[in-house]
Amino acid sequence: MSLRSDWPCWEIMKCEPEQTKNCPAYLADKQCWEVMRDLNACSFNICKDCIVYVAKQKNSMFSQEEIWSIMNQKGVDIIGVKCPGANLNR
Repeated sequence: MSLRSDWPCWEIMKCEPEQTKNCPAYLADKQCWEVMRDLNACSFNICKDCIVYVAKQKNSMFSQEEIWSIMNQKGVDIIGVKCPGANLNR
């Protein structure tokens, strides 16, 4: 599974189910940083430093191994078959 294209932000960030249900990006058809830019253009500066944004960029300055290392340090199981929050009911 490719972290860059398959995992939504709430799975990468390991959001709690209650946080996820209340998140504007969870119900949106866009990337989380696009939702934040629509809600508050100034918030996008925060997104540019977020691992989710960095991981999903096609021309990231980080290699996939570096991104996976960061995710591993966050406690996200990058080797498992399914995403950490795959059991969340939408």
